[in-house]
Amino acid sequence: MGSKLSRDKRQELMETSLRNVRALVEQEEAEEAARKRTQKRAIAAIVAVSLILVGIIAVVVSKKPSGAPMVISPPAQSK
Repeated sequence: MGSKLSRDKRQELMETSLRNVRALVEQEEAEEAARKRTQKRAIAAIVAVSLILVGIIAVVVSKKPSGAPMVISPPAQSK
């Protein structure tokens, strides 16, 4: 396989290879950006749900009992 390629042919092959590599790099970068967006959305959803739960718990805990307070008297002692 000792055939020599012409200078133009080598240049063309090199440019084609570089374009292919660049296309692969761009594709990888696009996939990475999509993964980051998905991860950010998941984290935002978890934070939102956590804040809602904390708010609900705070409302339930801070809610005062309604009506008059119940008074419990000690049982009558018999002699």
